[in-house]
Amino acid sequence: MKRKLWGSLTSWELSCIIDKNPVLVLPVGSFEQHGAHLPVDTDTHIGNELALQAVEKATYPCLLLPPLWMGIAEHHMYFSGTITISYNTLYNLLKDITRSYVRHGGSKLLLLNSHGGNVAPLKTAVNEIHAELDLEIVLVTYWDLVSHKVMQLRKSPLGGISHACELETSLKLYLRPEDVRKELTEPHVVPGNHYLSPEMFSSNKITVPMSFEELSSKGHIGDPTKACSEFGKAVFEEAVKELSRIINLFGEGKLW
Repeated sequence: MKRKLWGSLTSWELSCIIDKNPVLVLPVGSFEQHGAHLPVDTDTHIGNELALQAVEKATYPCLLLPPLWMGIAEHHMYFSGTITISYNTLYNLLKDITRSYVRHGGSKLLLLNSHGGNVAPLKTAVNEIHAELDLEIVLVTYWDLVSHKVMQLRKSPLGGISHACELETSLKLYLRPEDVRKELTEPHVVPGNHYLSPEMFSSNKITVPMSFEELSSKGHIGDPTKACSEFGKAVFEEAVKELSRIINLFGEGKLW
């Protein structure tokens, strides 16, 4: 595995791998509040663990950078512990990392997003970076890969999976159970309506900007009391399988 971790390799080793036109994987997460029961590194931790296992499983040459742990989280700033950056900061970080990779001869970058607040900014960023730099770039948000599995196995109703919810709490129970303050979990389901819902898998017809405290006095939305490690394991393994397949297809030029 160390042969795929950017920071564990020497300059000469990296040069040899980059000559093989690998897929460079960069997880992008966040440090933000996750209610009373999950730590602020939840998004970054889940994304990085997923990237580690997918890169290890992938057969096409690939490299993994350390995660960007900061993201767009202004809507969580009411709650202590959240760290947010501006779009320009995120974009410039991504552009500078990408430019460095391109200067060394790299041409394939996969961004793995694990934070809801990053979705729209990252879509804009990848389009701008692609237009400016000569490389292929793919953006993946992990829960998009597992929507079918989640809908098969979830126990909570609509509104039960949003933030520090059944899904994220289950993933943490599987990956690092000691992080979960189970005695502090409680349901806070916000189903929304026909036009707008905070549910992670809803198909919203409108966008309404709002801060998180408008939706939840304690910072979480959903039902973490329905969480279990078995659900987390099933979803995580499906995400690893899908992401490793995407890496292989991307590298082989068969993704689109």
